[in-house]
Amino acid sequence: MRITEPKQLWKVALAQIEIKLDAPATFKMFFQDTSLLRIDGKTAVIGVTNPYTSEWLKSRYETLIKDTISYVYGDPLTPTFEIIQHEEQPVAKDDEKSPLLNPEGGMLGGILDAVGKSGLNPKYSLTTYIVGNSNRIAHAASSAVVTSPGQVYNPLFIYGKTGVGKTHLAQGIGRSILEKSLKKRVLYVSSETFLNDMIKSIKTNTNEKNRSKYRQIDCLIIDDMQMISKWVATQTEFFNTFNELYNAGKQIILIADRRPDDIQNIESRLKTRMQGGMVVEISQPDYETRLAILQKKNDSAGYNLSLHIIEFIAKTVTDNVRELEGALQKVALFNSMKPDGELSLEEVAHTIGKDSRSKREQVKVPQILKSVAKSFSVSVKDLKGPRRTKEVALARQVAMYILRDEYNYKLEEIAKFLNREDHTTVMHGIDKVKSKAMIQEGFNSQITNLITSIQEAAAAGLDE
Repeated sequence: MRITEPKQLWKVALAQIEIKLDAPATFKMFFQDTSLLRIDGKTAVIGVTNPYTSEWLKSRYETLIKDTISYVYGDPLTPTFEIIQHEEQPVAKDDEKSPLLNPEGGMLGGILDAVGKSGLNPKYSLTTYIVGNSNRIAHAASSAVVTSPGQVYNPLFIYGKTGVGKTHLAQGIGRSILEKSLKKRVLYVSSETFLNDMIKSIKTNTNEKNRSKYRQIDCLIIDDMQMISKWVATQTEFFNTFNELYNAGKQIILIADRRPDDIQNIESRLKTRMQGGMVVEISQPDYETRLAILQKKNDSAGYNLSLHIIEFIAKTVTDNVRELEGALQKVALFNSMKPDGELSLEEVAHTIGKDSRSKREQVKVPQILKSVAKSFSVSVKDLKGPRRTKEVALARQVAMYILRDEYNYKLEEIAKFLNREDHTTVMHGIDKVKSKAMIQEGFNSQITNLITSIQEAAAAGLDE
């Protein structure tokens, strides 16, 4: 491989680094805002946004960067790092004397320093958050919190499935509060970190110091709140911390994968506190939102993928934002490595594991039949047997439809899977399901949700 143009060279190198690193959070934090400024002889000058990133990359990933960029370039290159600055939102005038705004770091350095000390990911901000029908209310509540922290929607409880953008939104609030005033103290932690800090303080007899850490701040953001149900002692400590902050007018933001009512084994007084402000859900993004996310990511990362490829990914990857962005990055990498032209839609589908062959490799027929049987409250034996009751017949036809339409098995194969003698029976069953789904929205939703649950279980390594 030999690429000499700096922008293209670094784009391909970054794509390979991301795969080798296999740590999305680390990659986003330390690599995504970097650039290859120039090549001076045998030296690759890499632009980074702050001294902290420079030191981190040099001490931890210099070998990885060197090996990857040398391979892409075709000759040995030694990486060096140079600090560059990008425009950032202005900070309020009352913060101009903040020690964070030093001549060396500048305004950007001050914000990034504060973001790092707060435990926030510098990639997460409200300005990069795509708003759609799935998160509009949550975003509106977040904007209100930024305007008047601790005064409205306190606590703000954000919940939703994995990868839909909860953490991005919550951390974006924290960053916006810091951008308004660097004197504000923001802290983002997971519920497990909160527990570990508490345990450590007990062992080292530093309880008061730990309590001061959590109770003398302006905005506390705690992720994975559903995990707190496992730790009774932690609930008591958090309850007391909550009261201290709330009574002092400080902002509390809680993130979970379910609403407070659905979190089991937590004290009723704590559940009441969680529900005392604003509880908002972020659901799975709709097509328009997914398309907007991909288009913005495609532009900002310089992938230059065609619109029809982006639209295909938006239509095909529906579960969450994390999977969506991962699919785009993977397609961009393979597209950049194709010697002539761009990937076909068939190649895109195979790349992201959404073609029928890949699906069949991920999900086996017994898993599909078991899931269908469970959904319709029948047994797999019924699906394969001679029973023709209304419930069994419908479940059997749904199984035929999913095997054909979603996994592209041949009609003869499906007949064999279900112990049917004639494949015309399969054709008839598939047609009945299609007709029923067209005129009954509830049935169509049931089929869609069933297919999604089968795929999610396979991705998670579960046997339904």
